[in-house]
Amino acid sequence: MLHRPSPTPLAVAAVSVVAVVGLASSGLLGRRWSPFLDDVGQFTAALAATVACWTTAGRHTGGQRWWRVWMGAGACGWMVGQFFWTWYRLVNHAGLPSPSYADAGYLTMPGFALLAIIVLAADRPTHGPPRRQRNLLIVLDGLMVVGALFALAWATALGAVVRTGAATPLAYSVAIAYPVTDLLLTIMIVLLVTTTATAPNRFQLVLLGAGLCSLSFSDTVFAYLVTKGANSMSPLANSGFVAGFALIAVAALTPAREGRRWPACPHAHWGHLLLPYVPVAGTVVLLVVQLVRDIGMDSVEVVAVTAVIGLLIVRQAVVLVDSANLVASRARLVLAADQTRRRLERDLHDGIQQRLISLGLDVRRIEATVPPDLPELREELVGLAEGLSGAVNDVRELSRGVHPAILVGGGLRPALGGLARRAAIPVELDVQVEGRLPEPVEVGAYYMVTEALTNAAKHAQATLVHVAVRVLDDYLRLTVSDDGVGGADPKRGTGLTGLIDRAEALGGKLTIESPAGRGTRLQADLPLGEP
Repeated sequence: MLHRPSPTPLAVAAVSVVAVVGLASSGLLGRRWSPFLDDVGQFTAALAATVACWTTAGRHTGGQRWWRVWMGAGACGWMVGQFFWTWYRLVNHAGLPSPSYADAGYLTMPGFALLAIIVLAADRPTHGPPRRQRNLLIVLDGLMVVGALFALAWATALGAVVRTGAATPLAYSVAIAYPVTDLLLTIMIVLLVTTTATAPNRFQLVLLGAGLCSLSFSDTVFAYLVTKGANSMSPLANSGFVAGFALIAVAALTPAREGRRWPACPHAHWGHLLLPYVPVAGTVVLLVVQLVRDIGMDSVEVVAVTAVIGLLIVRQAVVLVDSANLVASRARLVLAADQTRRRLERDLHDGIQQRLISLGLDVRRIEATVPPDLPELREELVGLAEGLSGAVNDVRELSRGVHPAILVGGGLRPALGGLARRAAIPVELDVQVEGRLPEPVEVGAYYMVTEALTNAAKHAQATLVHVAVRVLDDYLRLTVSDDGVGGADPKRGTGLTGLIDRAEALGGKLTIESPAGRGTRLQADLPLGEP
Protein backbone atom coordinates (compact mmCIF):
# COMPACT_ATOMS: atom_id res chain seq x y z
CA MET A 1 0.00 0.00 0.00
CA LEU A 2 1.32 3.45 -0.88
CA HIS A 3 1.42 6.18 1.77
CA ARG A 4 0.50 9.44 0.12
CA PRO A 5 2.11 12.54 1.66
CA SER A 6 -0.32 14.62 3.69
CA PRO A 7 -0.72 18.21 2.46
CA THR A 8 -1.21 19.52 6.01
CA PRO A 9 2.48 19.97 7.04
CA LEU A 10 3.30 21.62 3.72
CA ALA A 11 0.33 23.99 4.01
CA VAL A 12 1.21 24.92 7.60
CA ALA A 13 4.83 25.53 6.60
CA ALA A 14 3.80 27.73 3.65
CA VAL A 15 1.42 29.83 5.76
CA SER A 16 4.01 30.24 8.53
CA VAL A 17 6.76 31.31 6.13
CA VAL A 18 4.50 33.82 4.37
CA ALA A 19 3.29 35.22 7.71
CA VAL A 20 6.77 35.66 9.21
CA VAL A 21 8.44 37.05 6.10
CA GLY A 22 5.47 39.23 5.16
CA LEU A 23 5.10 40.75 8.62
CA ALA A 24 8.83 41.32 9.07
CA SER A 25 9.08 42.95 5.64
CA SER A 26 5.97 45.10 5.96
CA GLY A 27 7.52 47.70 8.27
CA LEU A 28 4.52 47.58 10.60
CA LEU A 29 6.67 46.47 13.54
CA GLY A 30 9.23 49.25 13.22
CA ARG A 31 13.00 49.10 12.93
CA ARG A 32 13.46 47.38 16.28
CA TRP A 33 10.90 44.58 16.16
CA SER A 34 11.09 43.71 12.47
CA PRO A 35 14.70 42.43 12.75
CA PHE A 36 13.71 40.67 15.98
CA LEU A 37 10.85 38.82 14.25
CA ASP A 38 13.12 38.04 11.31
CA ASP A 39 15.84 36.50 13.48
CA VAL A 40 13.40 34.68 15.75
CA GLY A 41 11.57 33.33 12.69
CA GLN A 42 14.81 31.84 11.36
CA PHE A 43 15.61 30.37 14.78
CA THR A 44 12.12 28.88 15.07
CA ALA A 45 12.29 27.35 11.58
CA ALA A 46 15.61 25.65 12.43
CA LEU A 47 14.13 24.48 15.74
CA ALA A 48 11.10 23.04 13.94
CA ALA A 49 13.36 21.17 11.51
CA THR A 50 15.43 19.81 14.41
CA VAL A 51 12.41 18.63 16.37
CA ALA A 52 10.69 17.16 13.29
CA CYS A 53 13.80 15.22 12.25
CA TRP A 54 14.65 13.85 15.67
CA THR A 55 11.10 12.97 16.75
CA THR A 56 10.30 11.14 13.52
CA ALA A 57 13.67 9.37 13.48
CA GLY A 58 12.53 7.15 16.36
CA ARG A 59 9.60 5.88 14.30
CA HIS A 60 11.76 4.61 11.45
CA THR A 61 14.65 2.22 10.92
CA GLY A 62 17.64 2.02 8.61
CA GLY A 63 18.26 4.83 6.18
CA GLN A 64 14.95 6.55 6.95
CA ARG A 65 16.06 6.92 10.56
CA TRP A 66 19.65 7.98 10.01
CA TRP A 67 19.06 10.68 7.39
CA ARG A 68 16.71 12.33 9.87
CA VAL A 69 19.26 12.02 12.67
CA TRP A 70 22.02 13.66 10.61
CA MET A 71 19.78 16.35 9.12
CA GLY A 72 18.45 17.13 12.59
CA ALA A 73 22.01 17.49 13.87
CA GLY A 74 22.76 19.94 11.05
CA ALA A 75 19.63 21.96 11.76
CA CYS A 76 20.50 22.00 15.47
CA GLY A 77 24.00 23.30 14.73
CA TRP A 78 22.55 26.00 12.47
CA MET A 79 20.06 26.89 15.22
CA VAL A 80 22.93 27.40 17.70
CA GLY A 81 24.66 29.62 15.16
CA GLN A 82 21.43 31.59 14.73
CA PHE A 83 21.28 32.12 18.50
CA PHE A 84 24.73 33.74 18.48
CA TRP A 85 23.80 35.72 15.37
CA THR A 86 20.66 37.07 17.05
CA TRP A 87 22.72 37.98 20.14
CA TYR A 88 25.25 39.86 18.05
CA ARG A 89 22.54 41.67 16.09
CA LEU A 90 20.04 42.56 18.80
CA VAL A 91 22.25 42.89 21.87
CA ASN A 92 25.63 44.00 20.47
CA HIS A 93 23.98 45.84 17.56
CA ALA A 94 26.47 44.42 15.03
CA GLY A 95 25.70 44.76 11.32
CA LEU A 96 26.50 41.48 9.58
CA PRO A 97 28.66 39.74 12.20
CA SER A 98 30.84 37.59 9.95
CA PRO A 99 33.19 35.94 10.65
CA SER A 100 32.00 35.16 14.18
CA TYR A 101 31.11 32.31 16.49
CA ALA A 102 27.78 32.13 14.67
CA ASP A 103 29.57 30.87 11.55
CA ALA A 104 30.90 27.88 13.48
CA GLY A 105 27.33 26.79 14.13
CA TYR A 106 26.06 27.64 10.66
CA LEU A 107 28.78 25.68 8.90
CA THR A 108 27.95 22.45 10.76
CA MET A 109 24.81 22.26 8.62
CA PRO A 110 26.52 21.31 5.32
CA GLY A 111 28.59 18.55 6.94
CA PHE A 112 25.67 16.81 8.64
CA ALA A 113 23.42 17.41 5.61
CA LEU A 114 26.01 15.70 3.42
CA LEU A 115 25.86 12.63 5.68
CA ALA A 116 22.06 12.68 5.46
CA ILE A 117 22.13 12.83 1.68
CA ILE A 118 24.60 9.95 1.49
CA VAL A 119 22.29 7.89 3.70
CA LEU A 120 19.38 8.75 1.41
CA ALA A 121 21.47 7.75 -1.59
CA ALA A 122 22.05 4.36 0.01
CA ASP A 123 18.32 3.96 0.72
CA ARG A 124 17.63 3.15 -2.94
CA PRO A 125 17.44 0.15 -5.31
CA THR A 126 20.45 -2.13 -5.33
CA HIS A 127 20.66 -2.60 -9.12
CA GLY A 128 23.57 -0.95 -10.94
CA PRO A 129 26.95 -0.26 -9.32
CA PRO A 130 27.63 -1.34 -5.74
CA ARG A 131 26.22 0.98 -3.08
CA ARG A 132 29.52 2.49 -1.95
CA GLN A 133 30.60 3.08 -5.52
CA ARG A 134 27.25 4.64 -6.39
CA ASN A 135 27.49 7.01 -3.43
CA LEU A 136 31.06 7.90 -4.41
CA LEU A 137 29.90 8.79 -7.91
CA ILE A 138 27.16 11.03 -6.54
CA VAL A 139 29.66 12.87 -4.32
CA LEU A 140 32.16 13.20 -7.17
CA ASP A 141 29.47 14.49 -9.52
CA GLY A 142 28.37 17.04 -6.96
CA LEU A 143 31.92 18.23 -6.35
CA MET A 144 32.58 18.46 -10.10
CA VAL A 145 29.49 20.55 -10.73
CA VAL A 146 30.14 22.84 -7.78
CA GLY A 147 33.80 23.27 -8.72
CA ALA A 148 32.95 24.05 -12.34
CA LEU A 149 30.19 26.50 -11.40
CA PHE A 150 32.46 28.17 -8.85
CA ALA A 151 35.20 28.56 -11.46
CA LEU A 152 32.68 30.10 -13.88
CA ALA A 153 31.29 32.44 -11.23
CA TRP A 154 34.76 33.46 -10.04
CA ALA A 155 36.02 34.19 -13.53
CA THR A 156 32.94 36.17 -14.58
CA ALA A 157 31.71 38.11 -11.53
CA LEU A 158 32.47 36.71 -8.09
CA GLY A 159 36.23 37.23 -8.27
CA ALA A 160 35.86 40.89 -9.18
CA VAL A 161 33.40 41.45 -6.32
CA VAL A 162 35.69 39.82 -3.78
CA ARG A 163 38.81 41.63 -4.96
CA THR A 164 37.13 45.04 -4.79
CA GLY A 165 35.33 44.52 -1.48
CA ALA A 166 36.34 45.96 1.88
CA ALA A 167 36.03 42.90 4.11
CA THR A 168 38.88 40.73 5.34
CA PRO A 169 40.06 37.60 3.50
CA LEU A 170 38.65 35.48 6.33
CA ALA A 171 35.26 37.12 5.84
CA TYR A 172 35.44 36.35 2.11
CA SER A 173 36.28 32.72 2.79
CA VAL A 174 33.48 32.28 5.31
CA ALA A 175 30.94 34.09 3.14
CA ILE A 176 31.81 32.09 0.00
CA ALA A 177 31.70 28.82 1.95
CA TYR A 178 27.95 29.20 2.46
CA PRO A 179 26.72 29.24 -1.16
CA VAL A 180 29.39 26.76 -2.28
CA THR A 181 28.45 24.12 0.30
CA ASP A 182 24.73 24.71 -0.23
CA LEU A 183 25.21 24.38 -3.98
CA LEU A 184 27.07 21.10 -3.47
CA LEU A 185 24.21 19.68 -1.43
CA THR A 186 21.59 20.95 -3.88
CA ILE A 187 23.38 19.41 -6.86
CA MET A 188 23.62 16.08 -5.06
CA ILE A 189 19.89 16.18 -4.35
CA VAL A 190 19.20 16.95 -8.02
CA LEU A 191 21.38 14.00 -9.06
CA LEU A 192 19.49 11.73 -6.70
CA VAL A 193 16.10 12.91 -7.95
CA THR A 194 17.09 12.33 -11.59
CA THR A 195 18.04 8.72 -10.78
CA THR A 196 15.11 7.79 -8.51
CA ALA A 197 12.01 8.47 -10.60
CA THR A 198 10.17 5.57 -8.90
CA ALA A 199 11.97 5.58 -5.56
CA PRO A 200 9.87 5.60 -2.35
CA ASN A 201 11.88 8.56 -0.99
CA ARG A 202 11.57 10.71 -4.12
CA PHE A 203 9.09 13.15 -2.53
CA GLN A 204 11.42 13.56 0.44
CA LEU A 205 14.29 14.29 -1.95
CA VAL A 206 12.23 16.91 -3.77
CA LEU A 207 11.37 18.64 -0.50
CA LEU A 208 14.99 18.54 0.69
CA GLY A 209 16.17 19.85 -2.66
CA ALA A 210 13.71 22.75 -2.50
CA GLY A 211 14.79 23.48 1.08
CA LEU A 212 18.49 23.46 0.23
CA CYS A 213 17.85 25.67 -2.81
CA SER A 214 16.12 28.15 -0.50
CA LEU A 215 19.07 28.09 1.90
CA SER A 216 21.46 28.52 -1.00
CA PHE A 217 19.54 31.57 -2.22
CA SER A 218 19.80 33.40 1.10
CA ASP A 219 23.41 32.27 1.63
CA THR A 220 24.34 33.65 -1.80
CA VAL A 221 22.76 37.01 -0.96
CA PHE A 222 24.58 36.97 2.38
CA ALA A 223 27.91 36.25 0.68
CA TYR A 224 27.37 39.14 -1.72
CA LEU A 225 26.44 41.56 1.05
CA VAL A 226 29.45 40.56 3.17
CA THR A 227 31.85 41.06 0.28
CA LYS A 228 30.27 44.48 -0.34
CA GLY A 229 30.66 45.46 3.32
CA ALA A 230 26.90 45.80 3.95
CA ASN A 231 25.58 46.21 7.50
CA SER A 232 22.16 44.58 7.18
CA MET A 233 20.16 41.97 5.31
CA SER A 234 16.46 42.41 4.59
CA PRO A 235 13.82 39.92 5.84
CA LEU A 236 12.98 39.13 2.23
CA ALA A 237 16.60 38.12 1.59
CA ASN A 238 16.46 36.00 4.75
CA SER A 239 13.26 34.29 3.60
CA GLY A 240 15.31 31.41 2.17
CA PHE A 241 16.49 30.45 5.66
CA VAL A 242 12.92 30.33 6.99
CA ALA A 243 11.51 28.50 3.98
CA GLY A 244 14.48 26.15 3.73
CA PHE A 245 14.21 24.73 7.23
CA ALA A 246 10.40 24.66 6.99
CA LEU A 247 10.72 22.41 3.93
CA ILE A 248 13.27 20.21 5.71
CA ALA A 249 10.77 19.82 8.57
CA VAL A 250 8.06 18.83 6.09
CA ALA A 251 10.42 16.30 4.49
CA ALA A 252 11.05 14.74 7.90
CA LEU A 253 7.31 14.50 8.53
CA THR A 254 6.71 12.88 5.14
CA PRO A 255 6.89 9.05 5.25
CA ALA A 256 8.58 7.13 2.49
CA ARG A 257 6.28 5.29 0.15
CA GLU A 258 6.22 1.58 0.96
CA GLY A 259 5.40 -1.39 -1.15
CA ARG A 260 6.83 0.09 -4.33
CA ARG A 261 8.49 -2.41 -6.67
CA TRP A 262 11.70 -1.50 -8.36
CA PRO A 263 11.81 -1.89 -12.15
CA ALA A 264 13.16 -5.28 -13.17
CA CYS A 265 15.09 -3.84 -16.12
CA PRO A 266 16.38 -0.39 -15.14
CA HIS A 267 17.39 1.90 -17.96
CA ALA A 268 20.25 4.38 -18.13
CA HIS A 269 19.48 7.78 -16.63
CA TRP A 270 20.97 10.05 -19.27
CA GLY A 271 20.15 13.20 -17.32
CA HIS A 272 22.27 11.97 -14.42
CA LEU A 273 25.05 10.76 -16.70
CA LEU A 274 25.36 14.01 -18.65
CA LEU A 275 24.52 16.60 -15.97
CA PRO A 276 28.01 16.77 -14.36
CA TYR A 277 29.66 17.40 -17.72
CA VAL A 278 27.54 20.42 -18.69
CA PRO A 279 29.18 22.91 -16.28
CA VAL A 280 32.55 21.27 -16.92
CA ALA A 281 32.09 21.94 -20.64
CA GLY A 282 31.19 25.53 -19.80
CA THR A 283 34.39 25.89 -17.80
CA VAL A 284 36.41 24.51 -20.71
CA VAL A 285 34.79 27.04 -23.07
CA LEU A 286 35.59 29.84 -20.63
CA LEU A 287 39.24 28.76 -20.43
CA VAL A 288 39.48 28.70 -24.22
CA VAL A 289 38.01 32.20 -24.42
CA GLN A 290 40.46 33.45 -21.79
CA LEU A 291 43.39 31.93 -23.67
CA VAL A 292 42.25 33.48 -26.96
CA ARG A 293 41.82 36.88 -25.34
CA ASP A 294 45.10 36.49 -23.40
CA ILE A 295 43.38 36.80 -20.01
CA GLY A 296 45.34 35.22 -17.20
CA MET A 297 43.89 33.14 -14.34
CA ASP A 298 44.38 34.11 -10.71
CA SER A 299 45.33 31.56 -8.04
CA VAL A 300 41.75 30.86 -6.95
CA GLU A 301 40.69 30.08 -10.49
CA VAL A 302 43.73 27.85 -11.05
CA VAL A 303 42.96 25.89 -7.88
CA ALA A 304 39.29 25.49 -8.84
CA VAL A 305 40.03 24.35 -12.39
CA THR A 306 42.74 21.97 -11.19
CA ALA A 307 40.33 20.48 -8.64
CA VAL A 308 37.65 19.98 -11.31
CA ILE A 309 40.13 18.27 -13.63
CA GLY A 310 41.33 16.03 -10.81
CA LEU A 311 37.75 15.10 -9.88
CA LEU A 312 36.98 14.39 -13.53
CA ILE A 313 39.97 12.03 -13.78
CA VAL A 314 38.97 10.24 -10.58
CA ARG A 315 35.38 9.90 -11.76
CA GLN A 316 36.43 8.46 -15.11
CA ALA A 317 38.72 6.01 -13.35
CA VAL A 318 35.82 4.86 -11.16
CA VAL A 319 33.57 4.51 -14.22
CA LEU A 320 36.22 2.52 -16.10
CA VAL A 321 36.67 0.15 -13.17
CA ASP A 322 32.89 -0.21 -12.92
CA SER A 323 32.63 -0.91 -16.66
CA ALA A 324 35.35 -3.55 -16.49
CA ASN A 325 33.65 -5.21 -13.54
CA LEU A 326 30.31 -5.07 -15.34
CA VAL A 327 31.72 -6.77 -18.45
CA ALA A 328 33.32 -9.48 -16.33
CA SER A 329 30.10 -9.92 -14.35
CA ARG A 330 28.01 -10.30 -17.52
CA ALA A 331 30.43 -12.90 -18.86
CA ARG A 332 30.23 -14.83 -15.59
CA LEU A 333 26.44 -14.70 -15.65
CA VAL A 334 26.31 -16.05 -19.21
CA LEU A 335 28.79 -18.81 -18.34
CA ALA A 336 26.84 -19.72 -15.20
CA ALA A 337 23.59 -19.87 -17.19
CA ASP A 338 25.19 -22.12 -19.81
CA GLN A 339 26.59 -24.40 -17.13
CA THR A 340 23.16 -24.59 -15.54
CA ARG A 341 21.70 -25.53 -18.93
CA ARG A 342 24.27 -28.31 -19.28
CA ARG A 343 23.50 -29.69 -15.82
CA LEU A 344 19.79 -29.59 -16.56
CA GLU A 345 20.33 -31.39 -19.88
CA ARG A 346 22.42 -34.03 -18.13
CA ASP A 347 19.77 -34.47 -15.45
CA LEU A 348 17.07 -34.87 -18.06
CA HIS A 349 19.12 -37.36 -20.08
CA ASP A 350 20.50 -39.43 -17.22
CA GLY A 351 17.45 -39.16 -14.98
CA ILE A 352 13.98 -38.69 -16.44
CA GLN A 353 14.78 -39.94 -19.93
CA GLN A 354 16.47 -43.14 -18.73
CA ARG A 355 13.68 -43.75 -16.24
CA LEU A 356 11.06 -43.45 -19.00
CA ILE A 357 13.02 -45.83 -21.26
CA SER A 358 13.25 -48.34 -18.42
CA LEU A 359 9.52 -48.11 -17.80
CA GLY A 360 8.85 -48.61 -21.54
CA LEU A 361 10.95 -51.79 -21.57
CA ASP A 362 9.10 -53.08 -18.51
CA VAL A 363 5.77 -52.47 -20.24
CA ARG A 364 7.00 -54.32 -23.35
CA ARG A 365 8.05 -57.31 -21.20
CA ILE A 366 4.67 -57.36 -19.47
CA GLU A 367 2.96 -57.10 -22.87
CA ALA A 368 4.83 -60.20 -24.04
CA THR A 369 3.48 -62.23 -21.12
CA VAL A 370 -0.18 -61.32 -21.63
CA PRO A 371 -2.32 -64.39 -22.59
CA PRO A 372 -3.93 -64.38 -26.05
CA ASP A 373 -7.39 -64.36 -24.51
CA LEU A 374 -6.83 -60.83 -23.09
CA PRO A 375 -6.53 -58.68 -26.24
CA GLU A 376 -7.93 -55.56 -24.55
CA LEU A 377 -5.20 -55.63 -21.92
CA ARG A 378 -2.59 -56.12 -24.64
CA GLU A 379 -3.91 -53.07 -26.52
CA GLU A 380 -3.80 -50.95 -23.39
CA LEU A 381 -0.20 -51.98 -22.74
CA VAL A 382 0.74 -51.19 -26.35
CA GLY A 383 -0.82 -47.75 -25.99
CA LEU A 384 1.03 -47.22 -22.72
CA ALA A 385 4.35 -48.25 -24.31
CA GLU A 386 3.78 -45.90 -27.24
CA GLY A 387 2.92 -43.08 -24.83
CA LEU A 388 6.13 -43.67 -22.91
CA SER A 389 8.06 -43.68 -26.18
CA GLY A 390 6.49 -40.36 -27.10
CA ALA A 391 7.38 -38.95 -23.68
CA VAL A 392 10.99 -40.07 -24.24
CA ASN A 393 11.06 -38.22 -27.55
CA ASP A 394 9.59 -35.12 -25.89
CA VAL A 395 12.23 -35.18 -23.15
CA ARG A 396 14.93 -35.72 -25.78
CA GLU A 397 13.75 -32.66 -27.72
CA LEU A 398 13.50 -30.65 -24.52
CA SER A 399 17.04 -31.55 -23.50
CA ARG A 400 18.29 -30.53 -26.95
CA GLY A 401 16.67 -27.13 -26.52
CA VAL A 402 18.14 -26.72 -23.04
CA HIS A 403 21.67 -27.72 -24.04
CA PRO A 404 22.33 -30.10 -26.94
CA ALA A 405 24.59 -32.97 -26.00
CA ILE A 406 26.04 -33.00 -29.52
CA LEU A 407 27.46 -29.51 -28.91
CA VAL A 408 29.47 -30.85 -25.98
CA GLY A 409 30.58 -34.01 -27.71
CA GLY A 410 31.05 -32.92 -31.34
CA GLY A 411 31.40 -29.15 -31.33
CA LEU A 412 29.74 -26.33 -33.23
CA ARG A 413 29.62 -27.85 -36.74
CA PRO A 414 27.50 -30.97 -35.96
CA ALA A 415 25.36 -29.02 -33.46
CA LEU A 416 24.44 -26.42 -36.08
CA GLY A 417 23.81 -29.21 -38.58
CA GLY A 418 21.28 -30.82 -36.28
CA LEU A 419 19.71 -27.44 -35.60
CA ALA A 420 19.35 -26.76 -39.34
CA ARG A 421 17.68 -30.16 -39.93
CA ARG A 422 15.12 -29.50 -37.20
CA ALA A 423 14.38 -25.92 -38.29
CA ALA A 424 10.87 -24.99 -39.40
CA ILE A 425 12.17 -23.40 -42.63
CA PRO A 426 14.97 -24.42 -45.04
CA VAL A 427 18.45 -23.47 -43.86
CA GLU A 428 21.62 -23.20 -45.96
CA LEU A 429 24.57 -23.90 -43.69
CA ASP A 430 28.16 -22.84 -44.37
CA VAL A 431 30.41 -23.66 -41.39
CA GLN A 432 34.14 -23.17 -41.98
CA VAL A 433 35.43 -24.09 -38.54
CA GLU A 434 38.13 -26.65 -37.90
CA GLY A 435 38.44 -28.30 -34.50
CA ARG A 436 36.92 -27.04 -31.29
CA LEU A 437 36.44 -23.46 -30.17
CA PRO A 438 36.30 -22.11 -26.60
CA GLU A 439 33.19 -23.47 -24.93
CA PRO A 440 31.56 -20.06 -24.19
CA VAL A 441 31.95 -19.09 -27.86
CA GLU A 442 30.46 -22.35 -29.12
CA VAL A 443 27.52 -22.13 -26.74
CA GLY A 444 26.95 -18.46 -27.51
CA ALA A 445 27.06 -18.99 -31.27
CA TYR A 446 24.70 -21.98 -31.04
CA TYR A 447 22.04 -20.10 -29.09
CA MET A 448 22.39 -17.02 -31.27
CA VAL A 449 21.66 -19.13 -34.34
CA THR A 450 18.79 -20.81 -32.49
CA GLU A 451 17.19 -17.47 -31.63
CA ALA A 452 17.80 -16.09 -35.12
CA LEU A 453 16.09 -19.12 -36.74
CA THR A 454 13.16 -18.79 -34.36
CA ASN A 455 12.78 -15.11 -35.22
CA ALA A 456 12.96 -15.85 -38.95
CA ALA A 457 10.22 -18.46 -38.69
CA LYS A 458 7.89 -16.56 -36.32
CA HIS A 459 8.31 -12.91 -37.25
CA ALA A 460 10.16 -12.51 -40.57
CA GLN A 461 7.89 -14.76 -42.71
CA ALA A 462 11.10 -16.03 -44.32
CA THR A 463 11.28 -18.93 -46.79
CA LEU A 464 15.06 -19.43 -46.61
CA VAL A 465 17.79 -18.70 -44.07
CA HIS A 466 21.52 -18.69 -44.76
CA VAL A 467 23.91 -19.33 -41.84
CA ALA A 468 27.65 -18.74 -42.29
CA VAL A 469 30.26 -19.37 -39.60
CA ARG A 470 33.99 -18.85 -40.02
CA VAL A 471 37.09 -18.04 -38.00
CA LEU A 472 38.84 -14.77 -38.92
CA ASP A 473 42.11 -14.12 -37.13
CA ASP A 474 41.27 -14.17 -33.42
CA TYR A 475 37.48 -13.99 -33.57
CA LEU A 476 34.52 -15.98 -34.85
CA ARG A 477 32.21 -14.32 -37.36
CA LEU A 478 28.65 -15.56 -37.40
CA THR A 479 26.22 -14.35 -40.08
CA VAL A 480 22.52 -15.21 -40.30
CA SER A 481 20.48 -13.73 -43.15
CA ASP A 482 16.95 -14.41 -44.34
CA ASP A 483 14.64 -13.35 -47.18
CA GLY A 484 11.82 -12.23 -44.91
CA VAL A 485 9.90 -8.97 -44.55
CA GLY A 486 12.69 -7.16 -42.65
CA GLY A 487 11.98 -4.21 -40.39
CA ALA A 488 13.37 -5.93 -37.29
CA ASP A 489 13.98 -3.52 -34.41
CA PRO A 490 15.66 -4.53 -31.11
CA LYS A 491 13.54 -1.94 -29.28
CA ARG A 492 10.43 -3.96 -30.12
CA GLY A 493 11.83 -7.15 -28.65
CA THR A 494 11.64 -10.29 -30.85
CA GLY A 495 14.67 -11.70 -29.00
CA LEU A 496 17.16 -9.33 -30.67
CA THR A 497 17.94 -7.58 -27.40
CA GLY A 498 18.94 -10.91 -25.88
CA LEU A 499 21.22 -11.62 -28.85
CA ILE A 500 22.94 -8.24 -28.41
CA ASP A 501 23.38 -8.84 -24.68
CA ARG A 502 24.86 -12.30 -25.23
CA ALA A 503 27.32 -11.02 -27.85
CA GLU A 504 28.43 -8.13 -25.63
CA ALA A 505 28.74 -10.43 -22.62
CA LEU A 506 31.28 -12.46 -24.61
CA GLY A 507 33.20 -9.29 -25.46
CA GLY A 508 31.87 -9.17 -29.01
CA LYS A 509 29.34 -7.13 -30.93
CA LEU A 510 26.23 -7.77 -32.98
CA THR A 511 25.15 -5.66 -35.95
CA ILE A 512 21.64 -5.80 -37.40
CA GLU A 513 20.61 -4.80 -40.91
CA SER A 514 16.89 -5.13 -41.53
CA PRO A 515 15.49 -2.76 -44.16
CA ALA A 516 11.76 -3.11 -44.66
CA GLY A 517 10.92 -5.64 -47.37
CA ARG A 518 14.54 -6.75 -47.88
CA GLY A 519 15.09 -9.36 -45.19
CA THR A 520 17.24 -9.31 -42.07
CA ARG A 521 20.98 -9.84 -41.70
CA LEU A 522 22.64 -10.46 -38.33
CA GLN A 523 26.40 -10.45 -37.97
CA ALA A 524 28.12 -11.30 -34.70
CA ASP A 525 31.85 -11.07 -34.08
CA LEU A 526 32.88 -13.07 -31.01
CA PRO A 527 36.49 -12.97 -29.74
CA LEU A 528 38.10 -16.35 -29.24
CA GLY A 529 40.11 -15.15 -26.25
CA GLU A 530 39.03 -13.75 -22.88
CA PRO A 531 36.25 -11.13 -23.16
